[in-house]
Amino acid sequence: MHLATLLNQNLIFFNVEGNDRETIYNHLISLMAKTVSLPCPPARVVSDIIAREDLINIVYEKGFAYPHIRYPQLMDLNVVIGVLKKPVLLKQNDREETRIIVCSLVSPETSVIYLKVLAAFSRYFLLAPDAIAKLVNTGSPKAMIDFLQAENIEVKHTLCAEDVMLREVKTVKPDDTISEALDIFAKEKVEAIPVVDEHGSFLGIISSEMIIRKAVPDYIMNMDNLNFLSHFEPFETVLCEEQNILVKDVMAPTRNTIHPNTPLIQFTLRLLKEKEHILFVVQDGKLSGTVSFVELVSNVLRG
Repeated sequence: MHLATLLNQNLIFFNVEGNDRETIYNHLISLMAKTVSLPCPPARVVSDIIAREDLINIVYEKGFAYPHIRYPQLMDLNVVIGVLKKPVLLKQNDREETRIIVCSLVSPETSVIYLKVLAAFSRYFLLAPDAIAKLVNTGSPKAMIDFLQAENIEVKHTLCAEDVMLREVKTVKPDDTISEALDIFAKEKVEAIPVVDEHGSFLGIISSEMIIRKAVPDYIMNMDNLNFLSHFEPFETVLCEEQNILVKDVMAPTRNTIHPNTPLIQFTLRLLKEKEHILFVVQDGKLSGTVSFVELVSNVLRG
């Protein structure tokens, strides 16, 4: 299925003006209301969208924003596209100014197709650095749809790992100290950190459990009765030696890897059945991202 076939040229608008998120969203939703029957007044729709964005602390980048909201009253997926007259930083936590907004009103029955449409747009903008400029330069709704058709952008039949994975993953290198790894654990609240070489090749993982185990002698681990232990403090070892112990002294290889094209159902079942808390998405030996239950909730159930 081509992405272009799911878009309505009557819901594509160029030269959308506004200097802030609320003004721009109000403009777009008010224009949408002339073609689509909304479940509530435009101002309420905008309020709901903004509240949702703030709740999940979504971050927009690459010049592309994708605000959306689900309404049980809707019967279809309605997508409005706005090309801003000038780039605008919609939210303070955004990494870049936005130039194109793809705003979606989603029905319960179209949640999956919405995620596939969003994935198609995201892949296109990520893989084609000049995609935003090309779409802006089309100049008209019909020309934009014709351009997207010519670009042959496909909406995949199933969601895959690359569609829901966390792309910006903190990593460490083998010769980094565990002090650097501990800083990442503390800041990012993750259980495991990928270890990569200088070329981005995936080598294995280091976990907080591995570091703590490193500090506990084997003879203590092998004891059945630990009641007499009261003075041994393994964390003192870590704190004293964290600048001297290297990641390569603690890390381990892992089989918890999947390909970017692994279907959603396959890696979901793997997470459930094999009790793996995180899967590392690897292509041609290089780390592409990670998926966990957090991504399933954030990008699928609340995406």
